[in-house]
Amino acid sequence: MIPTRHELEPCRHGCGQLVLITMTEHGRSMPVDATPHETGNQAVYRDAPGRWRSRSLDGADARPLDPWEHRYRPHIATCPRRTVQQALPGLPAGGRTRTRRRAPARRYRPIWKAR
Repeated sequence: MIPTRHELEPCRHGCGQLVLITMTEHGRSMPVDATPHETGNQAVYRDAPGRWRSRSLDGADARPLDPWEHRYRPHIATCPRRTVQQALPGLPAGGRTRTRRRAPARRYRPIWKAR
């Protein structure tokens, strides 16, 4: 099941490649490459109304590929215009720069006690 030319759109990042926009299981759109790929990690299929759907093949609870699905790669993995977040110098990688402090405990005075 290969999408037709009118179902493909140009990449939103500006690389010029044609991609297929699919809807994930969580309702988000995900562009995948226009042709199936044997090392892809997305199972792509067309549902009854004709929309393209995708689901992940990664993870412990992922089902194997069904007969009506084909493997595709997400376009973000192959897009030449993709930007990668660079680490900022002087900051630890992947962590917070400092620990959070707790707010001081509020001390309430009982209303019935006189001063």
